[in-house]
Amino acid sequence: MENRNIDFIVRRYRKGRFSPEAGWHRFGVVPVSAWHRFRVAAAVAATVVLSAAAAYIYKEYHVAEPTRQSTPVSAVSPLTEVKVIDFENAPLAEVVRKIETVYDVKVLNLPDNSSDYELSLHYEGTPTDLIAVINDILGTQMTVAEK
Repeated sequence: MENRNIDFIVRRYRKGRFSPEAGWHRFGVVPVSAWHRFRVAAAVAATVVLSAAAAYIYKEYHVAEPTRQSTPVSAVSPLTEVKVIDFENAPLAEVVRKIETVYDVKVLNLPDNSSDYELSLHYEGTPTDLIAVINDILGTQMTVAEK
């Protein structure tokens, strides 16, 4: 430090004026009593002990979930079956063929100029919703029926 800085401190120093306790009091922070610290430590210790006890009890008495037997559902309509289908610059006729193959349905009212349309999309859902989306995009009137 320079001499000027030391002179400034020497001239203005007063005992107790620059103490940390006085600084904390100016900020409104009061020292915590030993009893308060003990209560906080006891609360933390109790939380740790209770958590450990709960984990032990859960591990010791946890009953495995009984196995469930699944029954096959045989009456699922292809019109409500959700599947994933992807197209990349595919002509509409190819898209319709793939929809009919994947969903096992029949697409009706394919436009005469289907070779003029190309689609790129990723779709997850039912064939009815997929054809509705294609109709909205291309302005066609196609419908879906079960085979």
